[in-house]
Amino acid sequence: MKERTRRILQALIQDFVETAHPVASKRLLESGSFDVSSATVRNEFALLEEVGLIKSPHVSAGKVPTEKGYRFYVDNFPEADEETLVQEIFQKHIADYRLSKTKESVFDALRLLSRLSANVAFAVVESDQTFYVGLPNVLRSPEFAGNPEQAAQIVEVLEGRERFRGLLSSLAVGEEVRVFIGEENLLEEIQSCSMIVGEFAAPTGKGVLGILGPMRMRYLYNKALIKSVRDMIV
Repeated sequence: MKERTRRILQALIQDFVETAHPVASKRLLESGSFDVSSATVRNEFALLEEVGLIKSPHVSAGKVPTEKGYRFYVDNFPEADEETLVQEIFQKHIADYRLSKTKESVFDALRLLSRLSANVAFAVVESDQTFYVGLPNVLRSPEFAGNPEQAAQIVEVLEGRERFRGLLSSLAVGEEVRVFIGEENLLEEIQSCSMIVGEFAAPTGKGVLGILGPMRMRYLYNKALIKSVRDMIV
C-alpha cells in the first residue's frame, strides 16, 4: 500500500473514531494534512473500498472503516504517537489525582488535629490553597468568648487566606515544629494567640500544618500532636 493511501486510511479511521460520522473526502482535505485534490482522495477511497478496508454505509455518504480496516490499522500503524498522547494525558490526570488525594488527607489530618487539640487547625498545600477547621473551638474558649473584637480579628486573619499564607511563607518553616507565642506572631491581630507550625511532605510537594489557639494551651502536647498528625498526609 502506498504511503499516501496508508495516511488517508489512518486519518479516516481516526476521524470516524472521534466523531462516529462517515468521513467524506472534503473533511479530510479540510484537516490540512493532505495537499491533494478532492478527486485524488476519492480515488484513494475507491482503492481502500475495493480491498475491503472501508465502506459506504449509505448511498452518497462518506466512508467508514470495516472490521478488516480496523484490523489493518491495529496491525500496521505505529503506536508511538498515541503513546506520547497517552503519557501527556496520564501525567496531567495523575497530577490532579495526587493533588486531590493530598487535599483529602490534609482535611482528614486537620479534622483530627483540631479535635485532639481543641484549637483551630490549618494547612497550606503546594497549590497555595489554605484550609482551616475548628474555628468554634477558639471562639468558645474563655479568652475569646467574652472578647468579640479579638475573636473577630482571628476570623479575619483566617478568612484573609492570602495574607495568612504570606505570613506562613515568611516564617520559613522547616521540619522542626516551631512555636510562636503572643507577640512573637507577626500579625498583630493574632498576638492574643499562640501558633504552632510544622512542615509536611506529600507527593505534590511540601506544605505547612499548624494549630492556632489561645496562649493557654498544651504546648508540648500540641507540638507532639503536629509531628504525629502530619504523617497522615499523603
